[in-house]
Amino acid sequence: MEPLISKGELRSILERGLLTGKWSVLQFNKGGPDVVLPSKEFLDQHPQFMDMQFRDLAAFKREGHQ
Repeated sequence: MEPLISKGELRSILERGLLTGKWSVLQFNKGGPDVVLPSKEFLDQHPQFMDMQFRDLAAFKREGHQ
């Protein structure tokens, strides 16, 4: 059966969510059968996300969330 969302689309969702503080890499992958990681280019630009537990709470607050 074909997946509904491609790996590339999942990676894009992950990266957008990391930048807006919605989750960490670890939280995004919790309970999923396949691990989705940010691209090398993304990590080169945002090395703080090499720590899979890092969640950008400052970005989350800037986005208007509490």
